[in-house]
Amino acid sequence: MQVQLSDDVVLDSRRAVWLPRQKTLVLADFFFGLGAARRRRFDASPATPQQELWERAFGLLEDYAPDQLALLGDLKPSQGSLEGDEAEELRTIFRKLKAGGRQVVQVVGHPERSAGPALDGTGVQLVEQHRVGPYTLMHRRRIFVYPRHDPHHGFWINGGVHPLFAVPGLGPAGEPDWMRLPAFLYTGFALVMPPFVGYAQGFEVIQPERLPRQARAWKLLADRLSPLELPELPPTPEYLRTLTRPPRKGREGSPKAEE
Repeated sequence: MQVQLSDDVVLDSRRAVWLPRQKTLVLADFFFGLGAARRRRFDASPATPQQELWERAFGLLEDYAPDQLALLGDLKPSQGSLEGDEAEELRTIFRKLKAGGRQVVQVVGHPERSAGPALDGTGVQLVEQHRVGPYTLMHRRRIFVYPRHDPHHGFWINGGVHPLFAVPGLGPAGEPDWMRLPAFLYTGFALVMPPFVGYAQGFEVIQPERLPRQARAWKLLADRLSPLELPELPPTPEYLRTLTRPPRKGREGSPKAEE
């Protein structure tokens, strides 16, 4: 399912952004470099079926036939290191993504932290920002604190936040309940994307009353995109406002760094 944000920006319910004038497909937090690591050790993160990821990815590539694929965020946790057969796994993935001469660009918040053997031989260059037509692609954990965009008719496209909205609904017995739903969020100067891998979602519950008046959002439920009436959403319950990202192993008590 598609939503036309503008003449040259399309939101796809498969968690992608299509820029038709630039023939560029944008994905955030693909995280396809997980297979080998998970096969060798226990991983507490929910296992996303790799087949489903590839079906979505190849479906998007087939439908849009992009000249350029922009990946926002790392390809795997600890991108600078490799385990077991991850090297060959990643090389195979990149050969498929670059088929037909397609350009692949990876945008990360801190290129110096993400460089390493995982990308050796792939021909992919890490960048902190990437300009596509009038838009600037980024992957940073901030929503509203941006410099003014130049040119003024473009905006930022950010893959590092992954907004969630608390939406009222009904529980199994018809009782009032809430759902946390991923969404695309457009603030008027930035388009903020959901992650391609669903488990990367979960820690940025947006409070509608804090959004700019021009903000628009589209919730994702199964394979459908539908608009959220932001002015009509009730205030987010307090217990949903206080979700926090769990500390990384070995970093308990350390200051939270911007990602």
